[in-house]
Amino acid sequence: MKTLMRLFVSAMTMLCLTTGLAQAQDKAAISKELVDKAITLYDEVGQDKSFATFNDKNSEFVFDEYYVIVADGEKGTFLTHAINPKLINNPKLWDLQDVNSKFIIRGMVETGKTSPDGGWSNYTWTHPETKKLAEKKTWVKAHGDKIFMVGYYE
Repeated sequence: MKTLMRLFVSAMTMLCLTTGLAQAQDKAAISKELVDKAITLYDEVGQDKSFATFNDKNSEFVFDEYYVIVADGEKGTFLTHAINPKLINNPKLWDLQDVNSKFIIRGMVETGKTSPDGGWSNYTWTHPETKKLAEKKTWVKAHGDKIFMVGYYE
């Protein structure tokens, strides 16, 4: 009976680990796909129309924990932010640090500059639902003089 219980616990542990890994991969894939979709819209309809769409909480670019942020590729100034419009054109964001003293926006800009095919920028932030500190992973992709970003919480 003990052997059977150990096998069951081992199987359940593996299932949980595999499920957690799959969920993280799904979140990463969603972030990447949403960035690519945003860049496509930007190219198709231009800056004004695409930014209006990205800033609309009811658009297809805002769901669950996902939303598109577009930033200036040099200064990191947010040009869109559907969840908190007060962050748009806020020059103070450049100096924003997480609890580990990591410069969040500077890291995103650096990732955009050094990863032409896209890259991950990670930092610690308060999860909006749990109100606890959590790692946030943001997919960052430069396009022209802009940086497109979508992130998720671990």
